[in-house]
Amino acid sequence: MSKFKICIVDDQAIFRAGIKQALALMKEKFEYIELANCTQLLTQLEHLRPEIVIMNQDSTDDSISITEQLIKNNPDIKILLFADHANDELLIKLIDNGLFGCLLRTVEPYELKLAIEMVLTNQCYFSPQLINRILMHRIVPNKNENKKNWHDTSLTSRELEIIRLLCKGLDQQQIAEKLFISPRTVDAHKANIMSKLEVKNTTGIILHAIKNHVIRMEELV
Repeated sequence: MSKFKICIVDDQAIFRAGIKQALALMKEKFEYIELANCTQLLTQLEHLRPEIVIMNQDSTDDSISITEQLIKNNPDIKILLFADHANDELLIKLIDNGLFGCLLRTVEPYELKLAIEMVLTNQCYFSPQLINRILMHRIVPNKNENKKNWHDTSLTSRELEIIRLLCKGLDQQQIAEKLFISPRTVDAHKANIMSKLEVKNTTGIILHAIKNHVIRMEELV
């Protein structure tokens, strides 16, 4: 059985070692690639082709630019960021471009393992503290925002049903069982939804749904 490749990018060897130790007890076995910085990642990415890239996100312009470039140019590679104090607007921008997840550097090992499990099944993961901030940022209207109106997207009743279930945290298999359809059909509906809403992942769907009142915050409790 081939191993998933995880590329860990950070200039501190102890951080890279900690990531590997936290994932050592997972049932999946990984091939680890360790790099010291994003410049090395950019130059070697085509050759390495990892499934997941775990990297530290700082607030420097170079780091932000490289992260955006990685996400936009490599949609098949899942980017998982670590951040000390994530910038809300930057995080929203990266999510819109297709970011798969972001964790605070203070997370416990079990949360990292959960994030990896979700990302490997094409689901997004963000630390709960970040989710609350992202949701509030998206709920507050931005007068400069020129997004497509929700009601102009021609979403079908089935697509709206799937959106509500995604917002409640159901995964592809659970949605399929609840709606008595196949997981492949759920995946096809999700692809159509993302195309209509012009978002890149499940997190983008959820943020749009909450902002446009397809689901109420109290329904998520």
